[in-house]
Amino acid sequence: MKFQKSNTKDKGDMYMEYRGLSTDCCQMFESQSGMRALMECVCKDPACCVEVRHNYLNCYYRGGSLFRIIFKPKIQKLEFKFDPKYFALKQPICAAYEALRTWNDSNPDNPEEWLERLDGLKQVMDNWLSEHPKAERETQQEIVKLNTFARGNYQAIDIELAIPKNQKAGRMDIIAVRREGERFVPVIVELKHGTGAFDGKSGIGNHYDNIIRFLNGKGGEEYLVETIRRIWKTKRALGLLKEPVPAAAAFDRAELLFAVTGWLKGSTDDIRKRLPEMLSWTVRVAVSPTKELYFDNGVSL
Repeated sequence: MKFQKSNTKDKGDMYMEYRGLSTDCCQMFESQSGMRALMECVCKDPACCVEVRHNYLNCYYRGGSLFRIIFKPKIQKLEFKFDPKYFALKQPICAAYEALRTWNDSNPDNPEEWLERLDGLKQVMDNWLSEHPKAERETQQEIVKLNTFARGNYQAIDIELAIPKNQKAGRMDIIAVRREGERFVPVIVELKHGTGAFDGKSGIGNHYDNIIRFLNGKGGEEYLVETIRRIWKTKRALGLLKEPVPAAAAFDRAELLFAVTGWLKGSTDDIRKRLPEMLSWTVRVAVSPTKELYFDNGVSL
């Protein structure tokens, strides 16, 4: 399959914005004292993951956004963002929390200061999450951390990918790649916990239709591959991925994977019967009775 790469914006192209950091943003990352130490600390935490957005990074913790790093190369400025909503707790705020809130309100932009206060910010989020749990998002992060080239043939690349100017496609829970020798397969992963959400507006059939419509649309699959490559390139530059970025021509046809956790008696028949009789794209299913799920255990329908 050939992909035509273009750096220009076609007025008829519905996909004009890609996730990834520009060269200038990556240079800012390298030039900031303490930035690599901050990223290394975050990445070592099994409850954290760092994802690439359009010229900013989002560090997630237990399903919530711990902080964002926004790059503004034109004015050579970094902006760190910790959502102040996490300080809005039902229980009384202690002095330590109040000190963190005052510090956060001052718009600090020194990576070393953020590293020093990282544990305190996590504690603030722990308390907020005890009042507002994000169980599904937390499971999503755990699955992302499990599915890497270090453990198998799949590498999670991104989460919550929204397609620009294509709201009907919805948000894709996880974008991954499967390695087959020197070839790579783009994989769109739809997560489900148990069977309660198999039907309805957010059910399996609806997700299948939306994703297939996107892949069949003009430029859809090419956009997916280029997005994967740009995020991969950024993560490699930041030390988050070690493997070289494959050329666009090294990618084969995309696939869809339904990943179901908490399904004690999982049967692929329960998913197959909710899909069209003829499948125009490869669909796989991976099932786990717990939250620990590996894409490599998936089977093709």
